[in-house]
Amino acid sequence: MQLKEALENFLTFCEEEKNLSPHSIRAYRADLKNFSKVVGENSDIAQLSAAWIEKSAQLWLKDPGLKKASVKRRVACIKSMVRWLFRRRHIKSNPLESLDLEIKLPKRLPRNLQTNEIKSLMGRDPETTPSSFSKPAQRLTPRQQWNYLTARLAIEVMTLTGVRVGELVRIKRPLIDLTFQQIRILGKGNRERQVSFPDSLTIERLEKYHRQMLLRFGQGDHDVLFVNGLGRPANEQYIRRIVRQYAKFSELHRHVTPHMLRHTAATQLLEAGVDMRYVQRILGHASITTTEIYTYVADHALRLEVSRANVRRRLEMN
Repeated sequence: MQLKEALENFLTFCEEEKNLSPHSIRAYRADLKNFSKVVGENSDIAQLSAAWIEKSAQLWLKDPGLKKASVKRRVACIKSMVRWLFRRRHIKSNPLESLDLEIKLPKRLPRNLQTNEIKSLMGRDPETTPSSFSKPAQRLTPRQQWNYLTARLAIEVMTLTGVRVGELVRIKRPLIDLTFQQIRILGKGNRERQVSFPDSLTIERLEKYHRQMLLRFGQGDHDVLFVNGLGRPANEQYIRRIVRQYAKFSELHRHVTPHMLRHTAATQLLEAGVDMRYVQRILGHASITTTEIYTYVADHALRLEVSRANVRRRLEMN
């Protein structure tokens, strides 16, 4: 079997059997295409060896336009495909057993928002957001008003629950439990989990948003949680764009992304004393080690507070 055929078979498996999202499939396809460019798409996979992977990785590591994290992701994708080929007996031996490759990444803490920044985004009732702080020179169109209303509410949901933006846009109203104030989420790897709101206010706001959606756009796809300014189901790109615009409109001088809101949710929960294993379940992490990185953020915040308090100065003052 040639490599190009093996790649397509693996991608079909990822799409149909693993149920990976279209975004993940696109990323896998791009990574594997880069691999095939190095070793040749017509190469016979019977000859697949650790040297193929090492050669590709070393070539990518020399590329100044590629980050180490991107190279590490590409190698991880290749490894997934190789394991699949070996399990399906398309190759007789597993070349990963002889692979000697380690790509060390500099430790980078997740970027999260500080409490005062969260308040800048969530401190206003979404119903009055457009008019409550709009300057005379900032006349908003009806579509802008809807975008900001949607952004404010999406920010609230992501910050309180830690859901990914891809999970957010797939939420359907039947997945919301109004009684227990929970949403059933289908996350990565087809893993299902429940996320909860601390009170009923967000649920009430979502219900009011839905009524406004019906009045403004008619029935349409009435099961979706959020719609764009044209009344169509919101997608990931739309949510990212309006969150960025809303942050700028709120005079928050940072590039705010939905993933920052997920990091913020995790950090806030840990700083509030929630057990890490509960946070792991809330975020939908398969491994606790993924969640542990947020403890560094929480510890960093603690060190800043200790430094700010400067107890020594208080104790040694004359």
